[in-house]
Amino acid sequence: MCTVSRHAKRAHIGSMLIVLPSIVSGIGVSFIIAAILVDQQVFRDIFACLGAGLLWADFFVTMAIFRRTMRSIDQRLHRIEMAIERTRRDQLS
Repeated sequence: MCTVSRHAKRAHIGSMLIVLPSIVSGIGVSFIIAAILVDQQVFRDIFACLGAGLLWADFFVTMAIFRRTMRSIDQRLHRIEMAIERTRRDQLS
């Protein structure tokens, strides 16, 4: 049985999170272009709504990823600060 380290899993998830907003916005732009090119009003409306919805969702996906990244940085900084504080206490003792 092959085990993957926690760091490798995080790196894989992080790289996927970088690509995800581009995929969502790319699909949204594709729907917008299809809405412009399609000659039937029903499909034009559906494609325009889907495209606009995906472009709108792209913003929220990007903000969620940004928030997750900021929390991760805050957690790392907190661990570093605690390690420095422990080192100072040990040196003073």
